[in-house]
Amino acid sequence: MTKELLTTFDSSTQEFCALAKSVNIFKLHAVPAPGEWSAAYVIHHLADSDAQFLVRFINVLTIDRPAIVPFDEESFPEGLRYKDRSIAISLNAIEASRAQLVDILSQLDDEAWNRAGIHSERGELSLSTLLQFTTDHRVGHIEQLKGLI
Repeated sequence: MTKELLTTFDSSTQEFCALAKSVNIFKLHAVPAPGEWSAAYVIHHLADSDAQFLVRFINVLTIDRPAIVPFDEESFPEGLRYKDRSIAISLNAIEASRAQLVDILSQLDDEAWNRAGIHSERGELSLSTLLQFTTDHRVGHIEQLKGLI
């Protein structure tokens, strides 16, 4: 199950990046409706949330039952300056964190997959549950990006 999930995570990241690279430059910053995100914002958001997810995985693998801090994605665009950021750098970050995470997680045994952290809102989360959340998050943004192209 975890090997299949890791494969899905890996392929969905590659799909997201290919899709992001195909967005017409003139559509990158187009906002579909008030309060919604442009394709550029979706790309930056995935890069920033991947950084959060990577830290979660590293902490669960190296600290006994660490706290998993939730993040407020609605504060990301302003606080992390989405309107002024480089799409290329965000895509490079997504691809690099995917490669790092796949490299780390592909080497784990069953005992390591059962390691867990404590999320302040969701309770105990195992590595496999974290990977499922991370993959679901990514797939949701693939669909969002498809709707913006």
